[in-house]
Amino acid sequence: MTDQSALETATAFLDAFTSKDFETASSYLAKDFVFAGPMAHFDSAEEFLAGVKSFAATIRPGWAKVAAFGDRHEALLLYDLTLASGDPWRIADHYRVTDGKIAAETILWDTHGFR
Repeated sequence: MTDQSALETATAFLDAFTSKDFETASSYLAKDFVFAGPMAHFDSAEEFLAGVKSFAATIRPGWAKVAAFGDRHEALLLYDLTLASGDPWRIADHYRVTDGKIAAETILWDTHGFR
């Protein structure tokens, strides 16, 4: 168990993920991590990491926080990514954290803007 809040865990994960540091990103995920998004669903951390590496190649490193809320078990982040083209992309992301690991992530965005 960790004293780190869900928001701190989610932020650290997002820092690693958007930096394409998948080894560090994976350290924040529970083995039975579940991901739900508009274009994909994964039922394990291993499946998620294998499936999102090609997605990560479409974004520039880093992210910019718009808003963030959280407690010990949940975090909600609204943030901007930058696509490889230079276009901004707004994301809403909900994380559920159990025993210091991200157990679930639900992400939403305007899929039209991603096309």
